[in-house]
Amino acid sequence: MDNHNLIRRAFAWLDARSLRSSGLAAVSAVPVGAAGDGLVARPAGTPIDKSWGELFQELTDARTAWQQNPLARRMIGLTTSYTVGHGITLRSPCRPLQRFIDEFWQHNHMEQRIGEWSDELARSGELFAVLFTNPISGMSTVRTVPACRIESVEVDPEDYETELRYRETAPVGVAEKWWLAPHHPDAGATAGVDLHPVMLHFAVNRPIGAVRGESDLAPILPWLRRYNRWLEDRVRLNAAVRSFLWIVHAPQRLRTELQERYRTPPDPGSVIIAEQDAETWQAVTPTLHASDAEQDGRAIRWMIVAGGPGTALLDIGEGEDSNLATGKVMAEQRRRFLRRRQAYLVHMLTQITLEAWERSRSVRQGRPYRAVSSAEASLRSAAADIQAITPDISPEDNRDLATAAQQLSAGLAQLAQLTGNGPALRRAALRMFAKFAGETLSEQEIEQILQEGETAQ
Repeated sequence: MDNHNLIRRAFAWLDARSLRSSGLAAVSAVPVGAAGDGLVARPAGTPIDKSWGELFQELTDARTAWQQNPLARRMIGLTTSYTVGHGITLRSPCRPLQRFIDEFWQHNHMEQRIGEWSDELARSGELFAVLFTNPISGMSTVRTVPACRIESVEVDPEDYETELRYRETAPVGVAEKWWLAPHHPDAGATAGVDLHPVMLHFAVNRPIGAVRGESDLAPILPWLRRYNRWLEDRVRLNAAVRSFLWIVHAPQRLRTELQERYRTPPDPGSVIIAEQDAETWQAVTPTLHASDAEQDGRAIRWMIVAGGPGTALLDIGEGEDSNLATGKVMAEQRRRFLRRRQAYLVHMLTQITLEAWERSRSVRQGRPYRAVSSAEASLRSAAADIQAITPDISPEDNRDLATAAQQLSAGLAQLAQLTGNGPALRRAALRMFAKFAGETLSEQEIEQILQEGETAQ
């Protein structure tokens, strides 16, 4: 062993003995990237999702923008005003289910909550609804947890779309809180035993492989901040235009006397009598070419509406260079987005209602609780167990749809005279008529209409 290594070992032994004698433990650095280094960003869901720090900051920024920025609030409000409108209601031909829907919606004041949920879904990109079920009556109470408090989502390792648990952030020193998803094995219980509260998660704007949603405002947050700074600068400059500086030209012999006399600037509207050829007053104001910045502001606004939820400059009250054709094209783009968002709201309300219905049945019938999956909910809804009554996204196009349906009916009548009015033609004609009228009929509804027509004949 060489002398250099021997000296290093001796110093290490002395350092360890001094630490032991002082009651301190030795500290060693953890390499970056190793487990426990404290620097690895933990995703909030799957590895595709953003880290919890990034997601929390985005949720906070989106909420702040909605609270403080008029453009952000208007965009969220537009989505809710079109998709929710005067309200969304659920109906079912099954009388027991309809009675439960009426009681459940009245118990939770769902008519008032739908607008708030739509705002939260657009603002945060997610909605976490919790069902608390009464073990005696079976009625569930709905409460929502802010997305910024759900730190992570635990999913089935074999299927990332099957969510099992949700971890809620807790203050330091408080035990962590986990909410169970309906598909968690511990979510069910028999009648007479308290059922665990279950959390239902709904998300929009998420890529394939991710479980966390993204706010409608996320792409435009940087541009909203830039537009705020730009407007503040313009306000300051315009405020400076109203300020001015007096420059007094006077002989050198009067400089000291005038400095003392005008140490306090004259008040506005005051009259100063000066000696001719002795004092010359000149007001200097900043020159602001406001028209130079007009196109800059418009370019920023275009970036904001381009990243918004199907919005255009017309939606924020700017239509100086737009015409009727431009307005119709922009409106059609917005309608397509809003119809898709409205369909997701209907799915969300249906899923919450069906889960509450299943939990109520498990309590009243004394059987284990069984979660209703999304696929089952879609199948039940398609079988007309639950039908949603939604407001029109664009009431102004009803006349055009009626005209198109009328013209199609005349064409189909002529076609029936040529080919015969067979069952296949009647089925296709009914499907096309509903399409041109702006509605959608399921195969079961088509068969029911045809059978009732044959019976009436």
